[in-house]
Amino acid sequence: MNIIINSEEFVSHLSNVVGVVDRKQTMPILGHVLISGSSGEITITATDLEVQISSKFKANISDDFTITLPGRKLFDILRSLGNTDIELSSENETAILKTEKSKFSLQQLPANEFPLFDSAEGEQTFTIKQKDLSDIFNKTQFAMAQQDVRFYLNGLLLEISTETLNVVGTDGHRLAKTTSTLDKKNISEQSCIVPRKAIQELTKSLSESKECKVSLVDNQASFSYSQVTLTTKLIDGTFPDYNRVIPAETTTNIMLDSKVLKPALQRVSILANEKFRGVRIDIDNNKITISSENPEQEQAVEDIDIDETSVKLSIGFNVSYLIDAVNACSGELVTLGVNDESTSALITDPSDPNTKYVVMPMRL
Repeated sequence: MNIIINSEEFVSHLSNVVGVVDRKQTMPILGHVLISGSSGEITITATDLEVQISSKFKANISDDFTITLPGRKLFDILRSLGNTDIELSSENETAILKTEKSKFSLQQLPANEFPLFDSAEGEQTFTIKQKDLSDIFNKTQFAMAQQDVRFYLNGLLLEISTETLNVVGTDGHRLAKTTSTLDKKNISEQSCIVPRKAIQELTKSLSESKECKVSLVDNQASFSYSQVTLTTKLIDGTFPDYNRVIPAETTTNIMLDSKVLKPALQRVSILANEKFRGVRIDIDNNKITISSENPEQEQAVEDIDIDETSVKLSIGFNVSYLIDAVNACSGELVTLGVNDESTSALITDPSDPNTKYVVMPMRL
């Protein structure tokens, strides 16, 4: 094997897959990427056994080949070279990368040891613009759990019908839900839970206005867009009934300027208890007061003027959850909906009626 590849093109496609290369080296082969060439095309594949990503690009190759190379080392080498042509050759168990003045020898592992997924192409499919899918994930992924023992919370619920796609994330203390319309679909009503790692990798590389094709088969989902195909195992579990958590209506609804509310929350958060992150929101007549205090007896208070209301309420919340929800709202205004001191708050963006955020109260 002996081929010439442009370093910038090589690294741009390697960057699509390197995020799932195993850092912990639980199996040596998972620290490598599979690079194969056939019919004038090179495919780079990485996997961590839960998520597999492949990226393809055109190349001038004369013979078919398949090799494995250490993914992160290769990525760092290519990034350091700038825009240049690289000669890639293979000798026994070593791969050689050469430029005019540089030479690198990298260890190969047997390509037949690389654990490829079975194809996730199926009849159950729908397409959605990459940018729309990225927006949906950005509106909801922050509410996913991180390493919860309730494994079904460590991902996003995709609820697919013939007309709509509902996406929901929750960690048990807050919830984010958004809905999008599906135009091109060949799918029956179903739902699946896509794991956190797959959502994060998708969000990093989805960008264009071109479409993403989503296929569901057995316990896998496949996302194909541009020259990338991401295949992920799905979380096997029952997602909680999120409709029970979202308030059907709220008796007090206060419209706030997000450019005023967000900085106020951020300032008050500085002196919040570092462990519990609690802030108090007091609603009284034509004013909202946001306050925090910590075990050192330090205190922060912010007042925001609002339209006059006859309601008088005092509710505690995790300030980080409030900031995340306000951050996810793209409009200039947000609506804070509450009923009483013991029920969840509903945060919405008037310019985006398809998205809702719920934050549970906390005792302070």
